[in-house]
Amino acid sequence: WAPGHAEVWNAPTWFLSSMTFSTAIMPFALPKVAKMDKQSLRRTMGWLFLVNLLPVLGYCYDSNTWALVEGMTAPKKHPALAVFNYQRFLPMFNVAEVLMGAVACRMAMLDSLENKDKPVKTNWLSSTVPLLGLFGILALRAANLVPDCSDLLVRGVLFTPLFLKFVMGAHRNTVNGVSDPILSKFLSSKALVWLGGLSFPIYIVHGPLGQVFYKKLIATKLWGKVLFGPEYFALYLATVLVSAYVLNTFFLQNKAVGAWSKKKVEQLSSWM
Repeated sequence: WAPGHAEVWNAPTWFLSSMTFSTAIMPFALPKVAKMDKQSLRRTMGWLFLVNLLPVLGYCYDSNTWALVEGMTAPKKHPALAVFNYQRFLPMFNVAEVLMGAVACRMAMLDSLENKDKPVKTNWLSSTVPLLGLFGILALRAANLVPDCSDLLVRGVLFTPLFLKFVMGAHRNTVNGVSDPILSKFLSSKALVWLGGLSFPIYIVHGPLGQVFYKKLIATKLWGKVLFGPEYFALYLATVLVSAYVLNTFFLQNKAVGAWSKKKVEQLSSWM
């Protein structure tokens, strides 16, 4: 889980291997989470936050990568690529991040049990403000309006907490019947629901297809050059969408594949 250069061919599948490990841990961890009250859940969230953050601080300190935008840095120019990949793919860190999501879900679930006399206040801002914060971070960084900062730091300190706040706000608004324009109109639109159904196959295929367009070694042999430019980027996006649709329709939704997958999951689960 600490590759030197191999992950550049398809980083999402490296992450999925770590995610598989995290999924196998959940049957043992979730019963413990389910027994906690809100105070214990808040403490647990704090410890999980530190488990995620402290290794990143160590990586930034040792490698002096505080201002390195990893997503825009070529692998050969990264001063500590293996250590960076360790932060991305190591199962222990992935488990901590997944558990943060589980703890956030449980905290929202306990609203109706622990707050009967004093309900949690929620409105459309509960989901809109964190969502605007997420997009704001992306926009400010893309426009170079804020100083460069390590992607891992931004993810751990800002992006993940804001995303958890958004999910909890969306859950509370839905349960309490709060009119939420973001959820009811934007995120529930047919186009975004359709794209949501394709999100997993898009995640799988966008990396390998990107090699065909933008990996110098491959693109030069296929096309004689790297396919830069807006017209090629549009073609790349269209290729990803079509490929994801085909993968989703003829493989992921295939009944025979589903039956085989269910059987294998049951076999693996029986070993635990």
